[in-house]
This record gives sequence, structure tokens and C-alpha cells, in this order.
Amino acid sequence: MHLNDLRIGWRQLAAERAYSIVVIAGLAIGFAACFLLLGFVRFSLGYNSHVPDAGRVFAIKQKNNMMPRPEWEARAPRALRDAIRQSALAVTVSASRAQDMTARVDAGLFPLSVLAPDTEFPRMLGLKAVAGDLGTAVTRPDSIALTQSAARKMFGEGQALGKSLILGGETVRIVAIMRDMPVNSSLVFDALRSEPALLPDNSDWRAWTKANLFVRLGGGVSMEAVLRVVRDAYARSPVETAMPEAMRAKFPNHTSTELRIVSLADLYFDPDFQGSRAADSYGNRDMVIGMAMLALLVLLLAGINYVNLATVRTLRRQREIGVRKAIGASRWRIARQFMAESLVVSMTATVLGLLFAWLLLPLFSDLVNRELDGLFTPPNLLGGLAFGLLTGLAAAAYPVWIALRVRAGESLLGRGTSETPRGAQVRRLLTVFQFTVAMALGGSALAVAWQTRFASNVYPGFDPEPLLVFDLPPNAFPADTFAAEARAFRERISHLPGVAGVAAVSEAIGRDGFKSVGAVRTRRGDRQGIELKGVSPEFFDVYRVGPVLGRVFHAGQDKAGDPKVVINASAALALGFDSSLAAVGQPMPDGARTIVGIAPDLRFNTLRQVPQPLIYQLDEENTRGVVTVRVNGDKAQVTSAITALWRQTFPNAILELHNAGELFAPNYASDRRLALALGLASAIATALAAFGIYVLSAYQVQRRTREIVLRKLYGAGPRQIGQLVGREFALLVGIGALIGLPLAALAK
Repeated sequence: MHLNDLRIGWRQLAAERAYSIVVIAGLAIGFAACFLLLGFVRFSLGYNSHVPDAGRVFAIKQKNNMMPRPEWEARAPRALRDAIRQSALAVTVSASRAQDMTARVDAGLFPLSVLAPDTEFPRMLGLKAVAGDLGTAVTRPDSIALTQSAARKMFGEGQALGKSLILGGETVRIVAIMRDMPVNSSLVFDALRSEPALLPDNSDWRAWTKANLFVRLGGGVSMEAVLRVVRDAYARSPVETAMPEAMRAKFPNHTSTELRIVSLADLYFDPDFQGSRAADSYGNRDMVIGMAMLALLVLLLAGINYVNLATVRTLRRQREIGVRKAIGASRWRIARQFMAESLVVSMTATVLGLLFAWLLLPLFSDLVNRELDGLFTPPNLLGGLAFGLLTGLAAAAYPVWIALRVRAGESLLGRGTSETPRGAQVRRLLTVFQFTVAMALGGSALAVAWQTRFASNVYPGFDPEPLLVFDLPPNAFPADTFAAEARAFRERISHLPGVAGVAAVSEAIGRDGFKSVGAVRTRRGDRQGIELKGVSPEFFDVYRVGPVLGRVFHAGQDKAGDPKVVINASAALALGFDSSLAAVGQPMPDGARTIVGIAPDLRFNTLRQVPQPLIYQLDEENTRGVVTVRVNGDKAQVTSAITALWRQTFPNAILELHNAGELFAPNYASDRRLALALGLASAIATALAAFGIYVLSAYQVQRRTREIVLRKLYGAGPRQIGQLVGREFALLVGIGALIGLPLAALAK
């Protein structure tokens, strides 16, 4: 192919601007969508690839069957590390635990995700310091290692190594700087500290708390052998042996906690995590494959438009082709010219598509909830250009075939310049296919959007508008005085102007996070795991929640530690009572507390979960310091007053104050993103389908010019001519809707 062929192709495009704009715009949209979608697919498939020999590194995962909604999580009891070490099966085994903390540097406060690993962790994950000594950070409690981005955030471009910061009330020294963990890593953190720094208590029970547990196996050692070791060790643990045998027998596999092992290379796509509360941090392999197919589908729709337009244009140029052949142009020369024109279009569209993709990258990153800043690398850009080149060559095939079939004699005489009936029918079918895809995607987007809107606006059991919610900082007060000091802090808030009440609860309503489950005795004589909510006496008053039966707690009537409980209707049945009414006023089956009333179901979980049995107890010792404030004045003034009081009381912590209604939004964030993604995909497909209709209409008007002139001569007006031209396209759109909308209904 010569440069002159490309020059002629560019002139052809410049001569027909409307054609060029439609073709290039359609292909550019297709290339932009394809580049972003395939970039996300590659990003997802590369999860944890930075870990050396990731296929031989395994994570231990667990499912706590005691929970109201048992689900898998990529953590396991920390004490299992010692059992694996003693078995001598692993080359290396490491445990680590993450904690969100606040760092103070001078007057600035910075949120910091801190990981406390053992000394084996850096070697297992291939971590190396770009400055300083990483080994010191994971062995000395007064030291810390920061990632480059965390150091830059706190100290700017200056040297952070050797400086100090305040973390959890302690002064620690920065002894190492690490590269940032890749964003497509299952373990992302800002800092490393030694394990004893965050976990000083290594008693029997604390040793069985959850941690990230990784194992590197050598050749010849199977996952099953390691799994047997950890299961046997857990069966002998104080957590398991303290549970009554009859209760364990009810659980799957007769254990309170199930354990499995998964390789780090497969962790991101592990199906066990789908549907869990941490599902947003993991991927769905089927969805990723679907996005790859969607990328190719969008490009196919754009390519169909180009092929259709190029075909119409080739049919109009048959006389030109005939002249070229008559003066001696070879078949290769004709084919080369049409391929050059196709490449000019495809490469121009590719460059514009990459520009569109770059502009849309922030929106797309939010849409898929992943940081994709590293998408525009030189290899990826070269791959995109190569893909555009191949697309241009493929799209040129059909127009070239038509051009090569042109007979010079017939074309010069004006015969044989129309498309074959079969070719026209194929293009109609392609247009129907485009509208079918657009209708299916649009219908699915509307269905998901409606369901998400309904779920987001469902009544949660109380009015969230006048309520503010925040968490006390971790270790805000000494453990032995936490309840009293937290109560005193709430009392200070209650005296602020505009505050109508303050309450504490173990977890905020709408935030499906912390769960406390007790093995509660039932009237049947067995024990059942039931979720417990620790609340202060003011809880129901602050939320303005009344009883279904009996009464609820009241600040003037009840006090912390009283042997009283309020339960929901599900808990009454779970405890063995015949009905909710039969439970009111009765002692709990263990005889320690009295059931004073039945509370309505509050939306602690999402609509995806059926309300579970729940027991409210006056146990402030076990609340996590979640505070709810009822406002009866200016919310902005109350917010300012709470902020000022917070800074006096917790100068080293960041206040995150939320309106109570905001806590429900994250539960449906993935649904909103899905609805938006489907909406954008349907908009792109509809735009491409509209381009396709433009192609057909332009060709039909051109082909039926004489007929239209004759009809006008015989009195046909604009309306009749419009009906003549539009009838066929309305039929094609209708067929697309009849096929696409049922597909959307099935996909729901």
C-alpha cells in the first residue's frame, strides 16, 4: 500500500463530510467503549499478578456459621499460622491484620490503612523498600513503613524517611518507604507496622481472632494437606470446644466455622465471595467475560454501520470503478485503494476513540468502582492502534468484494449499479440486530434502575431526616472505662443547642457491618445463634420507634445493664414462643432477662435479605461507639457544635459525620452503577443503530429518487413521501423492539 493511496482516501473523506462525520463518529464511539471495557477486563484478569509465583501462594478463608447470614471472607483465625508452621508443609506462612487509623503530622490529620504483619509477610508478597529498612518496620513497635503515595500525602515532596508521626496516640518513626501496592491487588494498604504494635494481647482467645492468612507451598504439597491441618487445629480450638456439641451438630459440616483454601491467583474471582458484604472488592468472572463480549459487540455495531455506509458509497462509485478498470487498473490496485480508504477511516476513528476514552476514564472508573489510572500505557495504546488497524482491514472486506465484482462495461452503460436483493436484505437484518441490542440493553437498564430506586427509597422503619450518625474513634477510651466515658461524651452532646436526643448502638442502621451473635438458649432446650444489638436506653426514643407489642426501652424507665430485652417477631419464633404476643412479659429461656416488648423490623440489612431474629439489649459495654444524634434545630449549627466538641475530645481523630439516610446509599451503589452502565451501553447502541437507520434511509432515498419525483408530480405531499420512506424503517425498529424487549425481560 502506497502513501498516495492514503492521500486519495483522505481526499474522498474530505469531499463527503456528512458521510465522514457519521462514519468516524460511530467508529470512534465504538473504539472508545471497546478500549475502556477491554482495559477493565485486562485489569481484572491481572489481579495479584505482582506477587511472585502467585499460583503457589494460598489464602485461608472462613465462613462463620454462627452469623445470621453466614458468608465467606478472606480471613481466618490467626492461631492457625502456628499450626501450619508446626506441620512443616509450607515454605512460608504469614498472618497480618488491617486497621483503619488516623495519623497526625503537625496540625494535619490523615486517614491511614495500616497493616500489622509478621516478619514473613514482605518476603512472601515480594515487598521491597525503595528507601530505608522494611525489616525494621515489621519488627520494632515504634517504627512504621509508608507507601510512596502516603508519604507524599503527609509530607509533600520532601523527605519522609526518618521523620515521625502520631498514630493511635503513639509517636512512631518512619524507617522505610515502599512502592504503592498495585490497585489490582487483593491486599492494599498505606503503611506497615509490626504485629505486636496492633495486637499486643496474644491470649488464647485473642489468638483466634481473624487475620489475613497466606501460605506459600512448595512443589509436591497439596492444598488438601494444608486444609486438613487447619481444620484439625480449629476443631481443637477454645472457640470450637466451648460450643455445645448439640449446637455444632446443626451447622454445615458440624462446625461453627468452615475453612477453605484458595490460591492468590484465583482469589479475586472466587465465587464464594459473590453476594457477600465484601463482594465489591472481588470480581465476577462471568461479568468480566460479559464485558469483553460487550466491548466486541459495541465495536461490531459500529463496524456494521461503517460497512453499510461503505457499501452504499461503493455502489454510488461503480461508474468511477468502471472507468478505473477500463483504463487498466488491476484488481489489486482497486482493492488497495478501498483498503486505504478504510484504514484512513479506522485509524482516524481509533485516535479519536482513544481521546474519548481518556476523557471518559474518570467516569468509567467510578462506574466499575476501580482505579484505572494505569490504563493508558504505551503498550496498551499500541495495542489499541493495532486493533484499529485490524478492524479497518476487516471492515474493508465487503466493500472491496463489491468493487471487484463491478464490470467495467455494465457500469459505464449505467447498468448493474444497484445492490443485489440479498445484499440489501443482509443490511436490513443487521439494522434489526442493532436495534434489538439497543432495546435489550435499554430495557434492562430501566428495570435495574427502577428496582434500585425502589430499594433505595423503601421506608427503613424510622424517619432518617433529623438524625446524624458518627463513630467514636477506635480505642477512644480505656477498655475498662469505655462505657462510662462514652456515656459522658454523649451527655455533653445532648446539652448542645438544637440537639433533641443522643443514643448509642453497636452498629448504625443501614450499615451492614459489625455483627455480634450469641448462642442463645431456646425454649426447646437447645441453643441458637441470634444477633444481638447493644443499645443505650435512649435508642428507641431517638429513632422515634414504637413497639409492635409491649414496650421498648425508654431513658426515664430503663438504665444500662438492666436485665431486659426487646426482640423482633422473628426472634420470638426462634426462641420457641408460639407467637410474638406469647413472648411479651416472659423471661428469656435462660431466665436471666425479661422480654419487655416486640420491636418492628428496622432496615439494618438490605432488601436482598429477609429480616433476621434480633435481640436488643441494654449492653453499652459491647457497643462499638456508634452515636446517633436527633436534631430539632439547624442541622448545620448542630454539626458545627459537634465538630468543635470532637476536636476538643479527640484531637488525633477525624470526625466522619453522616446524615442517617446516607448510610443506606452504599448498599445499592453496585446496583446504581449497573443501571448507569446498562444505560450508557444502551445509549451507545441506540446511537449506533440510529446511524444504521441513516445509512438505510440515505440509500433508499437515493435508490428511489425517480419514484419519489413521479409521486410528487402526481400530487404526493411531504407527509406521503415521509410515510413512503419511513414505513420500512419503522418496521425494522418495531421488529428490533419485539425481539429486544423480551430478551431484557428474560435477563431481569
